[in-house]
Amino acid sequence: MNVNYLKMIVAVTAAVMLTSVPASAAEDAHKVSGEIGWVDVQLGKLELNKETPQGTRTTAYKISQNETRVTDPADVKFLNVGDLRAGQYVTIEVADGQVDKIVPKIVVEPMPASEYQLAFGEIKSIDAAAGTLVVEERVRIGQEEVTRSSNFVFDPQTIVVMHSPSKQPVALVLKPGDVVKVEFVVRDGKQQARYITLYSPVTTTTVTTTTTTTTQ
Repeated sequence: MNVNYLKMIVAVTAAVMLTSVPASAAEDAHKVSGEIGWVDVQLGKLELNKETPQGTRTTAYKISQNETRVTDPADVKFLNVGDLRAGQYVTIEVADGQVDKIVPKIVVEPMPASEYQLAFGEIKSIDAAAGTLVVEERVRIGQEEVTRSSNFVFDPQTIVVMHSPSKQPVALVLKPGDVVKVEFVVRDGKQQARYITLYSPVTTTTVTTTTTTTTQ
């Protein structure tokens, strides 16, 4: 038999074997990346928002304090599911057809440093239904401190609101006078808010001292 013909048969057989192995291995597990929309360690539930050509798709996954491993490559350390919060961008490793099983590994992905800008101030007006927000900021220009108003728009369905110092998302219940931090991006000429952190007001206690004078 021709030697070249034998070499060709061996090469074709090897190619078929090599291509078939990764295909079967790829079916065992896959990775899904997206933004955490909601997470509750006690319930053992995490909802991931993934952007698709058809829009945002939300999928719920099971997590466990003991079985889910969380890592942060940027800090080169292991975390805990309790360190996860809404708004973080993560990659979840899941087995195909096993969405109902506990997620074994979650990797916290770094966000682009220039993606979001910050605004800190007091809410002057808000329309939760329309998705509009006006925040009054105090900024320093040279030696002078001035006040300016910043207008924001947001999607009432996807806005993430957190009450400091908690990392858990809360209901969109904000009112004029609340002190907030707004994380936003500028798109289409508008400041689009994505995350709002509500800060508790600072309370002061007034102590009244009464002096009694006795006349003898």
